[in-house]
This record gives sequence, structure tokens and C-alpha cells, in this order.
Amino acid sequence: MDLRNHFRASLTLAMLLAAVAAHSAPIPEYQLKSAFIYNFATFIDWPGGMGKSLTLCVAVPQDAMKYFAQLEGKQVGNMAVTVRQLTPDDSAEGCRILFVAESESDSFEDWLSEVGDEQVLTVAESEAWLKKGVMIDLMIQDKRVVFDVNIDAARGEGITINSRLLRLARKVYGLGSDDEPAEK
Repeated sequence: MDLRNHFRASLTLAMLLAAVAAHSAPIPEYQLKSAFIYNFATFIDWPGGMGKSLTLCVAVPQDAMKYFAQLEGKQVGNMAVTVRQLTPDDSAEGCRILFVAESESDSFEDWLSEVGDEQVLTVAESEAWLKKGVMIDLMIQDKRVVFDVNIDAARGEGITINSRLLRLARKVYGLGSDDEPAEK
């Protein structure tokens, strides 16, 4: 991603965070989380040879799916986002971003094993999953969306997360000791 795209992505995420802080009416949780996940994708240095499509696989409650569907066709670098809803019977093969809501996590281990050694950005809503190797934990704290990053898990899968995104994280695992997250 060139410097102009990094700046645009940084500005987009900063504007999103400012809008959320200033917005008086509550924005639905999964509308915010879908926007965060899209912005996360813009802060990843995706490997070459992925083609023109970036597949976002989501396992969320049915009523939340509409927010993720709005990401269909949006650009991340030179790739267009394709959104695929996962049910327990579906395979996660071909996913480049895997987001699983806590309410849908019964099949998470199966999906993680299906993506195997592929370079897949994994996002969940549970610190327990973060400690098991998921890369980003996306949660609500004090009526705000916050996230933690497991940089060791990302590096282990060959995913490079831009330092600008790491600076926005509440905690980053892998910068301090192996057992405790490094506080930001």
C-alpha cells in the first residue's frame, strides 16, 4: 500500500473514531464493528498474488449481516471486498479475513483449522480467542468499540499489521512478555 493509501486509511479510521465519539444516537454494534474490520483490512500489507478479491467471511447473528453486506465491492488496495456469511456447516476455505462473533463461536476452531497456514486475518470478540492465536479482539468497552492485537499470532501467519493500527489498539500482545499484553 503506498503512502497516499496509508494516509487515506488513517484518515478514514480517525474520522470513524471521531464520528463515533461525537454521535449522540447510539450506532448499532455490528455496524461499528463492520466499519472497524474494513479499516483493519486497509492497514494490512496483503501478500502479492491474491488476485482482485479480498474475501471477508463473517459468522454473526443474522440481523447483523446487513452491515457486513454493505462492504461488498469496497476497495482495499487493488482488491474488491467479497462478503461471505458462515454458518456452522460452511467451510472457511478461501477466506482472507475471518470474523466470528462470540455468539457464533461454537464452530470457530473448525474454521481456524480450515484456513490452516493461509494468510488470514482473524478477528473475534473474545480475549480467550486472542490468547489462542486470533489476531484481533474487537469488543465494546464503556460504550465504545476497542480492540486488542496479538502481534505474535499475526507474525506467525505472515500477516503484517501496519504500526499505525497498532498505535490505535488498546493493548498489543507480543510487545512485552509472552504471558501479558503490553499496555498501550
